[in-house]
Amino acid sequence: MSLPSSSTPSTPPRPKSNPIPVPSPLRPTSPSPLSGHSSGILSPRQASQTITSPSTPPPGLDRSKTRARDLLRKHYGLGVGPPPPSGRPMDPMDLDSPAFEAKAYYEQLITTSSLTTLLKKENELLADMRQLDSERQSLVYNHHHELIAATDTISAMKTRAESLDADLDLLKVAFSEISRLSAEVAIEQPSSSAHHPPPGSPRLHD
Repeated sequence: MSLPSSSTPSTPPRPKSNPIPVPSPLRPTSPSPLSGHSSGILSPRQASQTITSPSTPPPGLDRSKTRARDLLRKHYGLGVGPPPPSGRPMDPMDLDSPAFEAKAYYEQLITTSSLTTLLKKENELLADMRQLDSERQSLVYNHHHELIAATDTISAMKTRAESLDADLDLLKVAFSEISRLSAEVAIEQPSSSAHHPPPGSPRLHD
C-alpha cells in the first residue's frame, strides 16, 4: 500500500527589481515631463514676469502722432511745432529732417542698397504715403462742419456790417454838426465878453 505523497505549496518566484540608478553629480539630470518648460505650464514667478513685462510701442507710432499734430497745426494756422529731439536733427538723409535732400538720399540708396532692400524701402514709402493721404482726408472730413459754420458766420457778419452803413453815415453827420456848433460857440464867447465887462469892473463914462 502506497502512502499519499505530501505536496508542499510552491512559492511564486519573486520579480526581479531593477536597481534605482543613483544620479551622478557630473551628469546633468534631464528635465522631468512634469516640469513647467516641457508641459507649457509656467511657474508663478514666470507668470508674474510674463504679465508685468512692458510692451514696447511700434516705432512708427510716435512718427504718425507727430505728423498728425503738425497737420492739425497747419490746418488752424498755428505753424508747425518744434521738431522732436534727435541726435542728428540736420541730417540730410533723414526723411523727417528739415535739411533732407531727396537727390542725395536717392543716389545713396540706389548705390549702396541691394534689390531686396530697395523693394522693402519702396513698400515702406508707399505705406507712409497712404497713411499721410488718409490723415489728410480725415482732417478735411472731420472739420468740414466747422468750415461750413465759419463760412456762415462770416456771411452773417458781412450782412450786419452792410446794414450798419446807414447808421454810421447818420452818426457822422451828427458829429459834424456838433463840431460846427462847438466852433461857433467858441467864436461868440470872446466877442460877448468884450461887449459886457465882468461885474465889479469900473465903468467908463463918456
